[in-house]
Amino acid sequence: GKLGKAAGQARDAADKAKKAADVWDAFNVTEAEEVDLGQQVSDKLRARYGVVQDKAVHKYVTLVGTMITQASSRPGLKWKFIVLDTDGVNAYAAPGGFVHITRGALSLLSNEAELAGVLGHEVAHVTERHTVNAIKKSKGVELTAEMSRSQVLSAVADKSYEILFEGMYNRGDELDADAKGAAFANAAGYAPGLGAFL
Repeated sequence: GKLGKAAGQARDAADKAKKAADVWDAFNVTEAEEVDLGQQVSDKLRARYGVVQDKAVHKYVTLVGTMITQASSRPGLKWKFIVLDTDGVNAYAAPGGFVHITRGALSLLSNEAELAGVLGHEVAHVTERHTVNAIKKSKGVELTAEMSRSQVLSAVADKSYEILFEGMYNRGDELDADAKGAAFANAAGYAPGLGAFL
């Protein structure tokens, strides 16, 4: 009868959910894949906002950022620092070492230590793999066992981009990034204080 059919459908749905969960549990991103993901997300951000065409600004941000990354838990990543051409006040960390800060955010910083604090926070999102973990936790991408690895990565890249805009990091991730980011900045010789404005 109807009940048997409903039970069967529920069982099918549960099987499908379990298969998807298994795919997620097995989804451990290699560092090369993480960089590839970050590149895809960074390309989308750059296409959306454009990049500030001032070499001196990029050099300065990269210099401060590099000091932070060398004091971080993943100094070996090929970190990239990009200044986005928008008045919006924001910073975005894409997986694999792509850290973006907006022209608008830079204009509000009053000193190098504040910049170090903001960059430290974003670097920590990368070192702790918060983006990939947030996607895993939320099961935010519909994965199936039939998907190829590149299809999975492409879906994860789209979701990573969305997470940056929807601020989907949970409070724990934000507090973790605050604490670790401040520690990285302090280890690099800055005293940004806690509670950066981003």
